[in-house]
Amino acid sequence: MTPPMHIHAFQQAIAPAALGRTRAGAPQDALAIQTVAERHLWQKPQGHFAGVAEGGFAWVSVADGVASSPCAALASRSLLQVLHASALPQAANALPGLVRRARHDWQSRHLRPRTQGAACTLASLLHVQGQVCAVNCGDSRIWRLRPQADGSVQWLQISRDHTLWQQMLDAGEVQPEDAADYASIYQGLAHCLVLGDSDEEEASADADWLHIWHGQAALGDCYLLATDGLHDSLPAARLQALWQAQQPPQANLDALHAAYRQAGAPDDISVIVLEIQK
Repeated sequence: MTPPMHIHAFQQAIAPAALGRTRAGAPQDALAIQTVAERHLWQKPQGHFAGVAEGGFAWVSVADGVASSPCAALASRSLLQVLHASALPQAANALPGLVRRARHDWQSRHLRPRTQGAACTLASLLHVQGQVCAVNCGDSRIWRLRPQADGSVQWLQISRDHTLWQQMLDAGEVQPEDAADYASIYQGLAHCLVLGDSDEEEASADADWLHIWHGQAALGDCYLLATDGLHDSLPAARLQALWQAQQPPQANLDALHAAYRQAGAPDDISVIVLEIQK
């Protein structure tokens, strides 16, 4: 019998003070949670989710509207609406094809003169009967958190940041220790999903606009998906220190949320944890 999986999530809009305002604006993040029994799509100023995925199936996604683009909130919400309108996939490795098809359908359904150039990032993870596929475009991230025999937790980033900074790291032009001096300058996106990009432009562009990872889930694994409101607010060392192996995922998620608020809630944030129960 396939063990149940637990899903926990939270979403919060940027603090008004971070925008120099007194009232909150419309959030530009969206998240989607899909199981055999239910489907949720959120774009809320604040919300929490807890549920169970039965039957060995769970599909979770986050998307972040690019603030400098028009209709950023619509971009993230409509992309997830199109993507998660698909019939339940029968295999985890179907996810890359579903994203490519959704990108095409998203263009045909939502491209209008006023939405031309609307853009968002995407991170999506599909679990089917122990097999996992994770994809991302942009700087929304996915980590696999795996408990170790010594009581620690191994963090593995299974997404790839599509940023100028990451390209420079890959080319050896900068070193990770240079991040404090240069990363903020070069965090511009190298790839994201844009209404108005044609199929011809996609075909001729670099093939790595969609990063793909395949793996086998293990009992006790947690998969953490987040828009950049999490990792831009809290450095990697802080995230790892907050996640305690002896605590349940909901408590760890609460700790991340509290730390984000203490940091001033400087950006919209959407975070999902998929727990493979022991």
